[in-house]
Amino acid sequence: MAMLDTLRRSDLFGSLENAHLQKIADICRGVSFREGAIVFKEGDQATELYILTEGRLVLEMDVRPVPERPAIPTAVDLISKDESFGGSALVPPYVYTSSARCMSNCTALAIRADVLQKTMESTPILGYEVMKKLAELISLRLAHTRLRLTTGLGLVLLGRELKLTE
Repeated sequence: MAMLDTLRRSDLFGSLENAHLQKIADICRGVSFREGAIVFKEGDQATELYILTEGRLVLEMDVRPVPERPAIPTAVDLISKDESFGGSALVPPYVYTSSARCMSNCTALAIRADVLQKTMESTPILGYEVMKKLAELISLRLAHTRLRLTTGLGLVLLGRELKLTE
């Protein structure tokens, strides 16, 4: 029942009907991570989708403002309880577009992407509803990422460019 309740509260699966939630609950497993742990890295093969059940984690992207210098891990979004992360596991080319780092001890539901994809294919309305919601969440996260980069690091970089060209 706890998994169903978590899925019902989640940003990705919360609008699904109970029969569809049960299909997803059947393929979930609980996982835990210590503070500071990297759940996945940007560029890794995306094999699992997650719903955070406890704790907080940050999504980070490597930003390389100067090509010859090392990349700077830059926070682009904060994930809290009942939010999904790792949605790249459902979208070709199935590569994580950011890293997920735990800011506290975390627990989550993990769902193997290949199993979820088969479940979605066998129940097309479920697949449609999940992908529709995933597209909405990706769009929202992209807007957050753009805002964070343009109001923080982006402005710093613009300032450097202006000084270099003046």
